[in-house]
Amino acid sequence: MTTAKIKINIGNITVEIEAPVDKIEEAVKNTIAAIRSTEQATPQPQTQTRKPVTCKKAVEDLLADGWLQTGRTLAEVVSELERRGFLYDTTAVAHVLLDLVREGKLERVGEPRRYIYLAKKTSVTQRLEENSTR
Repeated sequence: MTTAKIKINIGNITVEIEAPVDKIEEAVKNTIAAIRSTEQATPQPQTQTRKPVTCKKAVEDLLADGWLQTGRTLAEVVSELERRGFLYDTTAVAHVLLDLVREGKLERVGEPRRYIYLAKKTSVTQRLEENSTR
């Protein structure tokens, strides 16, 4: 009995089939069905695209999470951003902190090069603190 050899390309899969001539059609159909079922069963890896976050947004997230409720140095802020997966230059973070101080969202206490940054207490939080001390 003679055999036939066929090479099939489906997508990125290449299959070479060798079978008796009278069984080659069945072998091709079975191979194609197997490849298609494998492609359907295997989920394609989805690339997760993270939306780029600006330095200001990352620092504002620290503020929103309450991380800046206690005083933090510039180095501590940079370290926390790195821990959360954001790599920003220290000067960029310093500029953002200064902008937030100017916007009234943060307070800055201390001397130059040794500033401590903390969330500015709003009138609501001040009233809550006053009520809790009574």
